[in-house]
Amino acid sequence: MRLRSALVPVLAVFIYGCATLPIFSLQELADAPAGGAGQFFYQSQGGRAEGYLIRPPGNGPFPLVVLLHGHSWRGEGANRLLPAAEQFSRELCYASLAVSLPGYGGTEVPGDMDDKEIINRVVLDGISAVAGLSWVDPKRVTIYGFSRGAVFTATLASKVPGLRGVILHSGAYDLKRLYTDTSASWVRQSLSPNGDADSRLFSVLPEVSYWKAPTLILHGGNDQLVPTNQAYLLRDHLAALGKPFRVAIFPDAGHRLPLKGVHDEVVSFLSENVGSACPAIAP
Repeated sequence: MRLRSALVPVLAVFIYGCATLPIFSLQELADAPAGGAGQFFYQSQGGRAEGYLIRPPGNGPFPLVVLLHGHSWRGEGANRLLPAAEQFSRELCYASLAVSLPGYGGTEVPGDMDDKEIINRVVLDGISAVAGLSWVDPKRVTIYGFSRGAVFTATLASKVPGLRGVILHSGAYDLKRLYTDTSASWVRQSLSPNGDADSRLFSVLPEVSYWKAPTLILHGGNDQLVPTNQAYLLRDHLAALGKPFRVAIFPDAGHRLPLKGVHDEVVSFLSENVGSACPAIAP
């Protein structure tokens, strides 16, 4: 699979400052203060995984959005997604969980860092770690993946309990086809250093028949790293199976998508399928 070098970060703006965040134990998360981000660690796959959690103001229970980051040349993990997590918390009053994938940030688990089963388990264990909190609603979960994170979000679309929405941002869904179609030679080299369509390069398309939650596909019409055809392949599979989905192609965008356009699409999708958890303002 070798995705670590294959897919670059989606939004450079998602870089968190160097301010020190509080570190919570799993027990302390129950009384985590509202508004700020907290870091925590949990056991997974014989190692330790890193998560960041934001609690909105109020008692909840709040819908949970789970954020999966893209590749970082410097090995940065979920901390890069904290501005996005804070925006979900502020605008929609969602509990926001950002998970560092194996090999990134503070997540250190044995095995191949591109093994989708290992990655799936790390993410599912992170969701389980916060699902029992009184202020988290485990029946209203959305998972949102950026670039490399979108690849693995797609592999989780049939495995997350209480899933109400899947958001895939500049992702690839058939890695063998990506190896053939990408115009970036370094992407092919990263996917398969031996110079052939490695048999370990997987496709999530056969799994689409098991998807139940609505899906939002976001992609750039001029993406030279992950061709737009990847979005169309997934769209066509969803349509053929009668699955609920929505596609937003940004014609002039490359691998990085326009922030306002993404914001508007995501908020509309979540409002329709999950709803806001913020208190209604009296007229």
